[in-house]
Amino acid sequence: MSKKQEEIIAKLTDAIVSLDAQAARKVAEETTKTDVEPAAAIGALAKGMRIIGEKWNKLEVFLPEVLVAADAFYAGMEVLGPAIEAKKGERFFSGTMVIGTIFGDVHTVGKDVAKAVFAAEIGLKVVDLGIEVPANKFVEAVKEYDANIIGVGTYMSETFFNTPKVLDALKNAGLRDRVIVVCGGPAVNYRKAIEFGADGAWDDAWVAVNGIKRLMKEKLGMNVYG
Repeated sequence: MSKKQEEIIAKLTDAIVSLDAQAARKVAEETTKTDVEPAAAIGALAKGMRIIGEKWNKLEVFLPEVLVAADAFYAGMEVLGPAIEAKKGERFFSGTMVIGTIFGDVHTVGKDVAKAVFAAEIGLKVVDLGIEVPANKFVEAVKEYDANIIGVGTYMSETFFNTPKVLDALKNAGLRDRVIVVCGGPAVNYRKAIEFGADGAWDDAWVAVNGIKRLMKEKLGMNVYG
């Protein structure tokens, strides 16, 4: 890698750490005009999110900053994602996750952070289904996007108890065995989620990363590239 390429890569990482979405987009566009590989550029964005995660664990940044970092990450990904997909035969994404806040719940903050973390740390292609997602929409999304993982956001205790309806819908559609189902949000309880039939539950996206990687390998036999 040339010195100029290294400088561009460093600027991409710095844009995330500096919480600068405009810079992330501008530098990402710069990479498309140089010989910087899209996968290397996305790796630089991921490194920035990883640094933000380390700062989060040390209480050096808080939720508002993490949200802005996530916005910066996706500003860069909007440019780089199509570039990586356009390169036929190049495999970057580890798998596909469909993620959404379960029906009855309109919270978005945790989901918006989680999707950036999972894309950066695991290399997932994440499809955001939005809020108040009914069980049948999760099923339809698995079919449409050939998803391997479902992320169910449940931020209130009462909506967490809607989780079994998603699992039942997957079973009725004959899809349960081909996907991992994980729950996330401050109201989730790991033991209860397992009792419902989910594969895991976490209230911290960075903590969830290793658990999801393990499930991908153990349950689906998938290689994790992120």
